Parts: sequence; structure tokens; C-alpha cells
Amino acid sequence: MEKTRVLVVDDDPNTLASVGDLLRHSGFAVSTATTGREALGRLLDDEQPSAIVLDVRMPVMDGREFLTIVRAYHRLASIPVMVLTAVDLTPELAESVEVVMRKPFRDEELIANVEALAAKGFSRGAE
Repeated sequence: MEKTRVLVVDDDPNTLASVGDLLRHSGFAVSTATTGREALGRLLDDEQPSAIVLDVRMPVMDGREFLTIVRAYHRLASIPVMVLTAVDLTPELAESVEVVMRKPFRDEELIANVEALAAKGFSRGAE
């Protein structure tokens, strides 16, 4: 059985490693990126994930700009996104994603949210 793919985007190496490891141990295939630009490249070049876990504050291209571009691409627009952040979101940004989680996070809550998003991503892809 093929593993469900998740893209994790965060510029903090500790957060990137901990989220990636947690999801891998939960059975997900995880790809990572440290900037929005790198993540966008992965979305355009690699197999598309069932869900994206996204930080907001990043260098080069932040989460807001990344999300604006992703939502504008027809083939990427339906990928469910969870923002994992320590900052308050604007109402517009919060409304453009499926889940918002605050850092620090509880492992169980993160896994449950990603599982729900990945299931949603699969059901969208099946339509």
C-alpha cells in the first residue's frame, strides 16, 4: 500500500525535523522544504501531496505568498493546507486554509489533523 504524501514547509530546522519525524513514524511519506519558493518547486516538480503543513514566517517566500500562489494554480488549489504557526493570522489567511494550529503543538493533535486533511485530499482527488 502506498503511503500518503505530506509536504512540510518550515524554516526552523528543529520544527521541520520534529514534524517530519512524527509524521513519518505515523506512516506518512514526508517531503520537506525550508522556504515557500522551495515548496512551490516541489509541488510543481514532484508528485503532489495529499496535504501541506505550512509555517507562515519564512525567508525568501513566506507562507502567505506561497499560499496565494498555490490557491491560484488550478491543479494545486484543492490541496488541503494546515498552517502551523506561532503568530496570529489575518482573518483572510485563516479563512484560506483548512486548519490552523499554534506552536507549540501536541503530537496527537497534529497527527489527527494531518490524517483528516490527507483523507480530504484523497476525496478531492477522487472527484
